[in-house]
Amino acid sequence: MNRKQSQGISLLELLTALSISAILCAAATPIIGLVAKYRLSTSQSDLHLLIVKARLDALTLRTRITLCALADDNRCLSNWQGSISEFTDANGNRALDAQDQLLSRIDMPEKVRTHWRGMRPNNSIHFHSTGSTFVSNGTFTQCHPGLTESLQLIINRQGRTRSARQTEDCPP
Repeated sequence: MNRKQSQGISLLELLTALSISAILCAAATPIIGLVAKYRLSTSQSDLHLLIVKARLDALTLRTRITLCALADDNRCLSNWQGSISEFTDANGNRALDAQDQLLSRIDMPEKVRTHWRGMRPNNSIHFHSTGSTFVSNGTFTQCHPGLTESLQLIINRQGRTRSARQTEDCPP
């Protein structure tokens, strides 16, 4: 058998290919973390702007504004994933009725989990025509499964928000 005509790869070629792929994988890992952090901070920013807009709309339109994730039947869901809508809610039933008007909506990134804890019920936030909330303080916690840090938006009774960072695991 002629060695020059044999086909295959040598050990040196195999080690070179493995080294190059290891270097590429090591370089890609931090980029994946940066993308996750970017998605999380962008979703917090979008949610913060929506909350501020809802409060401002309640003040300027002098009506009750509801903020929630809407189901297919236009009722508020307790799950804050997907899209979050802001609408006028004249009768306060936490549903987008025919006489109500959808003012804005944001879509949350698929991998970012959003949890609301605070004002009851947990499926919506109401703003009075004075810009204040109906019950008490509450906290939005947003996290990404690939990160150890989560972001929070804390809403006080006056409807104002502030942000915080948390290093605990994301709530289930």
